[in-house]
Amino acid sequence: MTQIGDDEFTQQREPVSGAAIKNAWVQTTEDLSALEHQRQENGWDTVAIPALQTAAVSRDAGKKHDDRYGLFFVIADNHADSFTNAFERGEFPRYEAYRNEVDGAVFLVVELLDPKSETAILLAGQYERRHVPGMVAAATEEGELYTHVRTLDKTVLGSFKHDEYAPLVPGPGSVGVDSNT
Repeated sequence: MTQIGDDEFTQQREPVSGAAIKNAWVQTTEDLSALEHQRQENGWDTVAIPALQTAAVSRDAGKKHDDRYGLFFVIADNHADSFTNAFERGEFPRYEAYRNEVDGAVFLVVELLDPKSETAILLAGQYERRHVPGMVAAATEEGELYTHVRTLDKTVLGSFKHDEYAPLVPGPGSVGVDSNT
């Protein structure tokens, strides 16, 4: 086993096959669909989007992210309209996060919830755990973390502010389901 890092996000890493990563993504997208179905059964309007790419971005990433930090979900253009329509319907003061980790990769489904309009935006993504410390440092300094959704051409479609962000990022030994209400 190889130790990676020297801070609270240090982890023990064992070799994992590409199949394990693929299986984790398949499970994440299945969870996305199941959560969407659950919300719909409860009368919510939903938009569920698997991201093309997800990244944990620190301030050090600089200009290529317009000096923004947080979790970036890059979505396909064919999801842009449905995301924007849902985003414009609510304020999304709540969220729930579902995480799993495999070989240094964090697999995540985030439900962004607006109870007033009963609208839920669900995003699935996978980001590298090694980028978490820089992002968390910025969040700790500011007292908040952001989730940004953008298209491949870097058009930001919407951002969500999280005063409580621990459920979105793994801590030492953390895996599971968290919520923020």
